[in-house]
Amino acid sequence: MRKVFAALAAVAFSASSLMAQSDEPKVNLRVQRAQPSSWVVPDCGLDKGNFLIGSSATYLSSGIKTGDSEKKERLFTNARDVAIEGIEKGQAGVSGAWYYLGRAYLQLGDLAGADSALARAQSLAPECGKEIQLLRRNTWVALVNAGNTFLKDENKDSAEVLFRQANEIFQGEPNAFTSMAVMFNSEGQSDSAIVYFKKAVVAAGDDPKLAEGRDMAQYNLSALLSNEGRYGEAVASWEQYLKWMPNDIEGRKAYARALRADGQPDAAAEIERELINESGADVPIADLMAAGVNFFNDKNYTEAAATFGRVVKRQPWNRDALFNMGNSYLGSQDGAGVVKAGTALYAIEPMNERSVQLLANGYQLEKDQANIVKYVTEIEGMAFNLDIEQVLLQSGGAKVIGTATGRAAKKIDTKPIAPHPVTLVFEFIDESMAVVATSERTVPALGVGETSVVEAEGLGTGIVGWRYKVKK
Repeated sequence: MRKVFAALAAVAFSASSLMAQSDEPKVNLRVQRAQPSSWVVPDCGLDKGNFLIGSSATYLSSGIKTGDSEKKERLFTNARDVAIEGIEKGQAGVSGAWYYLGRAYLQLGDLAGADSALARAQSLAPECGKEIQLLRRNTWVALVNAGNTFLKDENKDSAEVLFRQANEIFQGEPNAFTSMAVMFNSEGQSDSAIVYFKKAVVAAGDDPKLAEGRDMAQYNLSALLSNEGRYGEAVASWEQYLKWMPNDIEGRKAYARALRADGQPDAAAEIERELINESGADVPIADLMAAGVNFFNDKNYTEAAATFGRVVKRQPWNRDALFNMGNSYLGSQDGAGVVKAGTALYAIEPMNERSVQLLANGYQLEKDQANIVKYVTEIEGMAFNLDIEQVLLQSGGAKVIGTATGRAAKKIDTKPIAPHPVTLVFEFIDESMAVVATSERTVPALGVGETSVVEAEGLGTGIVGWRYKVKK
């Protein structure tokens, strides 16, 4: 299913007898040429009426048969006028009178008149509803297709005119409403886009043949409501969408986000938990990370740690997953878990103050005094803090880019340590944690607050991660 504000393809004509649409921009010509090229009175029980109504039918038949454009207009005008005369002179309850009047209006390109007359005809002869709706739809098709052409050419004003006219004569399918919604959304008119996506859903109804268009419109409606911060409405809209498309993973993720934004974190967490459990080992890393962050923000630290742990199990080199897992264990006051994550982080980035502090916090929870002193001393004595900000992975190698910031290093007895250069050995690793390439970089002596860009590159195939250590 195409979604995310994608316009529908051109709709198909329902009758092979229709004439090709004109490129002439006048709406009446499109409407006229969308009508059947031969005169056939539908066999559905239309009332014949008096001689005036019969004359209207004759004029219509003659107008369709003639190739003279001036005669056509005159004959169709006569058909309209005598039908009106008949209705005014006692034929108002005759279904054929209104049907012929509607046909005459269509031949003259008068959509409002045709809509009114055909509606009356169908109310008097409901058994002719199928034939009347076919007339309406054939006209609608010509207008929608022309409107979509204008839309593709970015002639939005003309497209809007045609879509509105199409919807005036027929509202039984979603295409024109969807196209208008797409157009309004592209112009930043979200409120109007929302209105027309709703109309598209209503137009599709429960018709199985229109289910794809309905579902696409409902998805886009839900997404727009979410984007506009109308979260209560978005939640209801996503719920309706998922009744129709319960297995749409992206839709369920979006529904969870809307629930969370609407102040329903427990309901959101339940959906996220279901998605993770259903996907098993195949759940994308990005989804696990997002779910872990949500659990953490909900103060559900145990589940957050477990979710980040699933990432670490698959990607033990994943620094962000380790850092988040460690902080989740810290939130749940699980000292052993913090130490486990902190130790792995320390092996990746021993010159990152936050990672070393996390390890020290774990030992504090474990009441391991010797290691508390060891790592607090190490933090105090760090010459600089190194934040790795970019990791570029390519088929032939990898590159890391970070910033070293000078610190006020001191010994355990608080005596200052003078700024001094430090050489780091970067290791680029593959999925088995084996070293593929190494690269040394020396960080210069930095005063407090001074910075230095640190770049290291490793060449080789299969690199997925990095780590570094201080060269002794």
